[in-house]
Amino acid sequence: MTFYTIFFVLYALVGYFLFRIGYVNPDASARVGNAGYTMMSRYPHLGAVGFVWNPLPSFVEIPLFRLTYWNSFIRSTGYVGAIQSALFMAGAVFQIRGIALDRQVSTLARWLAIAAFAFHPMVVFYGGCGMSEGAELFLLLWACRHLLRWLQSSAPINLVMCGVALALCYLTRIEATVALAATGVLVFAVSVVRNRPAWGWRGGIQLGIHDAVVVSFLPLFAIFSWSLSSWLLVGSLFDSYTSQYGNAAQVAASGIGTLTQAVGFEGTSLNIAAQLLGMQPLVVVVVAMVLTRAVQKRCIDVLAPLAMFGAILVFQIYAIYTAATFGWFRFFMTAIPLAVVALLITTTPGHPQDRPARVHARRSPVWLVPMLVFVLISSVPSAWAAMMNPAIGKEEFGVRAVIWPDRYSKAEHWAFWGGELSRNTAAWFDNQNLPDGSVLVDTFSLAKTWLASNHPKQFTIRSDYDFFDKVNSPLDSGVHYLLVPKPAGLGKLDAINLRYPTMWSDGAGLATLALSVVNPQGFEQFRIYKINGAG
Repeated sequence: MTFYTIFFVLYALVGYFLFRIGYVNPDASARVGNAGYTMMSRYPHLGAVGFVWNPLPSFVEIPLFRLTYWNSFIRSTGYVGAIQSALFMAGAVFQIRGIALDRQVSTLARWLAIAAFAFHPMVVFYGGCGMSEGAELFLLLWACRHLLRWLQSSAPINLVMCGVALALCYLTRIEATVALAATGVLVFAVSVVRNRPAWGWRGGIQLGIHDAVVVSFLPLFAIFSWSLSSWLLVGSLFDSYTSQYGNAAQVAASGIGTLTQAVGFEGTSLNIAAQLLGMQPLVVVVVAMVLTRAVQKRCIDVLAPLAMFGAILVFQIYAIYTAATFGWFRFFMTAIPLAVVALLITTTPGHPQDRPARVHARRSPVWLVPMLVFVLISSVPSAWAAMMNPAIGKEEFGVRAVIWPDRYSKAEHWAFWGGELSRNTAAWFDNQNLPDGSVLVDTFSLAKTWLASNHPKQFTIRSDYDFFDKVNSPLDSGVHYLLVPKPAGLGKLDAINLRYPTMWSDGAGLATLALSVVNPQGFEQFRIYKINGAG
């Protein structure tokens, strides 16, 4: 546990630094908000966690919200999210160590592998920024570790544990469905080939189906259960895909398709290459070397990380080409464990009683340690440079304003000023001494304001049972103020803007502009309207 605790503290401190300087990613605060709504809204209920974002990170954050009764900073800044991401990212490092121990590599190789993953700039950054990358990497590595064990031993328990990890991963990120599909195909194919000599093709296929069902049952059950819950509560089976706030709607509202068409195939390809090689410059070389060795040694272990991490990378690349995703730099993070795990599995485990140094000397390629060194020393500067490049690290480059304050300003990045605007807006509402439910807000894009308020129950939010009644009849239902984002980009999806298309321009005939909230560049971000005739 000491090993795990060291990295948890490291990532939690990074998170504290980021949140203390005011860097808060809206995706992180949205997940924290989802957790908070289940406990601190006017109508606390578990369904308030919502179905647009996969729920596991928010579920983990729910008990952490108890800490906010002693320290409001933890809630108002969303630092609860940083604790969640640090817990999971430290677990991901622990799984890298576990895979290295399973493969019986030398102590030097094990620590190089740990360092190549744990100190990668993107791992450090997202280990503390409160988003879901830590949980995704931990669960994929956990699944990959058990898949590797099954490839070595054929023990069914490893398929069960792999399925548990993939089920939880689906409750974290949608991309888990890609890893599940690739893993299911791999398990089926390997099982058929292994069992054909003893049972023939028919028996081999039957056993292959059996093993594929074992590894897929729990993930499919998670998909079914979460979809059914979504359908029962909000009327949509796959809310994260098809709802008003789903991925397709967000991408369309942001104009990603237009941008992709503007740069064309060549420009998109260059962007993908810059992100992939910025994340892990040697990933292509590593995969090629490991595949070559696998063919020479007739070893199929390399298929495990390719199915678990490589499949997600391929999916992300396809999604960027088809303008189905925002294409953030962090979406390429699976390249990090892909390179590290691929190198580790070039060592074939020996007898459990064998000393790792002896196994390493006899069963590892001579280039394993040098390649781990190259992966470590190349990824740190390349990833850091990519993160500080606004064309690649669109979510990360704002940190340069803290490192080089004489050259860059915090005002250039929304992750800084978004939190300040939200805190100021929340303070304005708090000073009005308003009754519960008197401020109507769609928290899809304004979760930070709710989190920053000392009186969160003054807001009527999207998960409240009377939200749509108040949207349709604000004056008759006791609403005093409306908080609405600018109807551009994701603001187009706001429920109030959709119900009253002219709200931003003229108050829709039912409200008067009370306050405009302006960002450091002088552009309005959201407005506060007072309902005509309200007290």
